[in-house]
Amino acid sequence: MEAPLLLPVSTAAASSSSVDIDDVAADAVPAPRVASSSPSTQSVVFRVVAVIAIACASLFAQHEAAKGFGIDVVSAGAQRGGGAGRRFDLFFVSNGRAERILQYASRGVERALFPDASFPRKHVRRVTVKMAGHNLTAGATVDASAAPGEYVISLSPALVSGIATGTAAADAVAAAVRRAVARMWLWDGRGAAPARVTEAMVEYLASAAAGDAAAEVEATPLSSSSGDGGRRCMSARFLRHLERQREDFVARLNRAMRDRWSDAAVDAALGAPARHACAAYRAATSSSTGQDGPRRRHAAADSTLSSVAA
Repeated sequence: MEAPLLLPVSTAAASSSSVDIDDVAADAVPAPRVASSSPSTQSVVFRVVAVIAIACASLFAQHEAAKGFGIDVVSAGAQRGGGAGRRFDLFFVSNGRAERILQYASRGVERALFPDASFPRKHVRRVTVKMAGHNLTAGATVDASAAPGEYVISLSPALVSGIATGTAAADAVAAAVRRAVARMWLWDGRGAAPARVTEAMVEYLASAAAGDAAAEVEATPLSSSSGDGGRRCMSARFLRHLERQREDFVARLNRAMRDRWSDAAVDAALGAPARHACAAYRAATSSSTGQDGPRRRHAAADSTLSSVAA
């Protein structure tokens, strides 16, 4: 008769037991895991942001490089009076011709010196073109400004004075600017490269920038005696000859002169001893005569140097 009295006790016990189990299960929930995953999430977000920032910086740098450099053309009226200054302002400043000459010259030189991304460029941010206050022997000079990446090209007043007007003045200014631009882009072994090499490269690049690759650049070959009795020559015409033998020779030579100068730089750029190439070229040019001499000279030099390089 007391059995029914046991039922509530059992139910209560079960209820009490179930409460205890729920409490234990609740206590077993690892709540701190949410807090511990926060640093990992922050790290992932930081890395994603860093990658995006680097990508944006790279795209911006490529965009700036594609834009080229800024150009400032200074009016001669602000520097000096006289007919040369007025002609310079009329023929080159007011109509934007000086800026166009500089752009075309730089494109030609850059194509020759930097055929692809493996050829390092100088940092050129801005170029200023102005007329010098006195006549210059070289026609034009280029000097690095105090600010990094900025250069100043000074043109001789003699280029636009006297009878040098119109087309004649434009041709003279363009030729002088091409030489100045070539000097601006050339590496020079931190000033250690021989003058005969840099001068020959300037003349070659100025001719290449003019778009007249077949032109014969009249430059006096410079030579010096080496220790083994051989002769080493260097001229714009000789560089063109070597460029025909091995494409991008001048670009490789310029790249080799970025940090320092070495007598082996020409050999490395050519892929063969330069003294042999010079000897073959001199022999070919000296042995050919007659009306068709220039054509035969280059053909003979080409074949001779090919055999040497092989």
